Amino acid sequence: MGRWNVYEEYSSGAFMRILIRDIRRDEEGVASTVGTIMALLVFLTFLSLIVNQYVPVWMKDSEASHMNGSLGQFGGIKGAIDLQILSAQAAQITGTHYIPVTASSAVSIGVDGVPIFAASTLGTLQSFPDAGPFTVSLDYLIRGVPTHVQEQSNGSIVLDVANRYYVPQKIAYENGAVIRYQSDGQVIRAQPTFSVMKTNNTLDISFGLVSLYGAGSVSGTSTEVVNTQVFAFDRQDYQGFPANAVIWVNHTSQYGLSWYRFLNQTLASALVLGGTFTQTPLDVSYTAKIGLIVIYKISASYNPATQTYTMRLEIHNSALLALGFFRLQHAQVQVGVGDTNSNVQF
Repeated sequence: MGRWNVYEEYSSGAFMRILIRDIRRDEEGVASTVGTIMALLVFLTFLSLIVNQYVPVWMKDSEASHMNGSLGQFGGIKGAIDLQILSAQAAQITGTHYIPVTASSAVSIGVDGVPIFAASTLGTLQSFPDAGPFTVSLDYLIRGVPTHVQEQSNGSIVLDVANRYYVPQKIAYENGAVIRYQSDGQVIRAQPTFSVMKTNNTLDISFGLVSLYGAGSVSGTSTEVVNTQVFAFDRQDYQGFPANAVIWVNHTSQYGLSWYRFLNQTLASALVLGGTFTQTPLDVSYTAKIGLIVIYKISASYNPATQTYTMRLEIHNSALLALGFFRLQHAQVQVGVGDTNSNVQF
């Protein structure tokens, strides 16, 4: 019995020694292990290339393309409102009853991501009925009696997209203008109603006010519908201004700087006057003169607390360049964003 145990132990030890010796001599096992490791390294390198190089470029291009497409879609909103205003004006001129119609415009809110590799880029489409107030104030004569006029408009539609690869941007419709806004700049891309004509040393000025009613908000990456309906319209032509009359246009919003640039460029192109430009870290202004006589002055002031600009425009009636006509048209628009569509009652 003892010999058997000894033989068994000896046999087991011999077997183990032979087995270990055979594994060390097996070159095929080493090749398989190295091949598997190399395949994993190649796969991880390829995956890293996709995640760190290809996906960011792809998403950046997608976000940039989405913002350009959204800008065009907001141009469609502006075009729909402008056509309704023209229809209301034609009905007013011909003395026929104006029947309001509703125009629907599609807006893509966000960008779908790359499955597994990148999340979607969310956007928010919102209507603010109290945002961006415009105030127009002036005095004119009715049978020699000075009469004060003041009109106001409010409201904006804003698409806010928090891009992660491209520059975060906002596209806004405000008072007939489509504005592109980002932290380092802003510009009006679709122009509102503002016309300046100089004839025989007199000024003929036209300005439009667009009020938006209805609050609504929707977020995500889907395509939503913005409904717009012009339900009221009026136009007034003013002339016969006092000698010291001034037309005032005031506006406060995030986009006041873009309004300053647009109004100043329009006036400068039409009148071609010299003047004085001043700028500080928070304020910018331009005063156009003929000699020492001020023709117009425009400024924009930034408020860091509210992160808004206050734009002020004053157009003076002078003997050198008198105010002939000031035409002011005002449209009221009902806005519905997504499923929200609360009608205004009058």
